[in-house]
Amino acid sequence: MNQTQRISHAQRLKVGFGLNMIVMAVCFALYYLGFFGRVDGPLSMANIGRALAGAGFTVGSFQAMLVVLFVIALTWNWVLNLVAHLTGQRLTCTQGSPQEGFCGELAQRRRNEPGNSWTYTCPRGHSRNDAHFHPIRKGTLANSLLMASLAAAVMFYLA
Repeated sequence: MNQTQRISHAQRLKVGFGLNMIVMAVCFALYYLGFFGRVDGPLSMANIGRALAGAGFTVGSFQAMLVVLFVIALTWNWVLNLVAHLTGQRLTCTQGSPQEGFCGELAQRRRNEPGNSWTYTCPRGHSRNDAHFHPIRKGTLANSLLMASLAAAVMFYLA
């Protein structure tokens, strides 16, 4: 085992330890703010409920907000992909073949001469009738928010 492998392993251990300490500090802060229910603090369920009731939230409006949050988390990338596709963004040139490789440069969409279809051109001068669209994908945070809002909406509906 050489020196660089030992250093990278030691660095990984330090990073892991540092992240564990940060998570532990956040958990202690949330505990003393009452988030986990043992300590009476501003984040305890009773205090959150009183604050929401004081702001005019009812059980029904809170359920509706959770359902709206679920729908937004479910569909935001569909809407962005539709807008990007309709405006001709996130397109790459398809000149070439799988054996040679594709050009892959960003393509710009323009109407062709008769005006009945699109022409895609790239900075290398390729002009084609098709281009590859790269959709926006949801990440871990969006999927976690999606599942958490669905679980909370179901829990509040059944409670």
